[in-house]
Amino acid sequence: MPLPTLDRIPLEAPDKGQAQLTHDATFTAWDDAFTTMRDVVNHGIDALNHVGAGLPRLPEESLESLLILPLTGDYATIQRNAAACVDVRDALHAWGDNILRISLAVDPAWHGQAAAAYLLRVNAFGLAARGIGETVRLGAIVFEEIAKVSERIGIEVERLVVELGKTLVRLGRRLLSKIAGPGGWAAFAGELLLKGLDAVTDIIDDVRRVLELIDHLRELRDVVVDWVEEQRHRLGLFRDLPSLVRS
Repeated sequence: MPLPTLDRIPLEAPDKGQAQLTHDATFTAWDDAFTTMRDVVNHGIDALNHVGAGLPRLPEESLESLLILPLTGDYATIQRNAAACVDVRDALHAWGDNILRISLAVDPAWHGQAAAAYLLRVNAFGLAARGIGETVRLGAIVFEEIAKVSERIGIEVERLVVELGKTLVRLGRRLLSKIAGPGGWAAFAGELLLKGLDAVTDIIDDVRRVLELIDHLRELRDVVVDWVEEQRHRLGLFRDLPSLVRS
């Protein structure tokens, strides 16, 4: 009996995922704006605190290290993991089908317990491959969902950072207008001592809004950490694969 034609097993490297949602086009400019204006604002906060404002200083880290990297995740790579799961499922299906075809090519003259044991074992391998493939495909569903949520979180972070950047630039310009004259920071501190905080309520309001946005982003980070832990448990389905192979 001639050997059956076997299917090619698809195992090419999956492409990296692409953005599936609309992102804020101005997002990338605000990290530089934050870094540039942060020191100016902190000097202003120090001057305000000398007359009793009681404002905390802005954090020293860049927005990327402080907020973006801990929050968004690399959704494109996560999408690649989902594509890889689908590819593995397809490859295992092809391999399982090939195994079943091989069992059909056994010489009819071979019979008895040895032949029966061989056919049983080979067919079991083929069925197990398909079962493992479907388990891996469930992982693709999880990865796809994680990637979509990761990107959605990234867009929310971008929106908040854009607002943070706009407020910070406005705040920096207001402070710079105060220190642009003779004496700079010393003149600003002197004006505060003479007129008090009522003369700079717009600056104080902007400082508080910046701090509120940073707190909001930090709270979002805590929510994301909890969500990621849930997804880690969902991906525990891969732990069952060795037992499927052994069976």
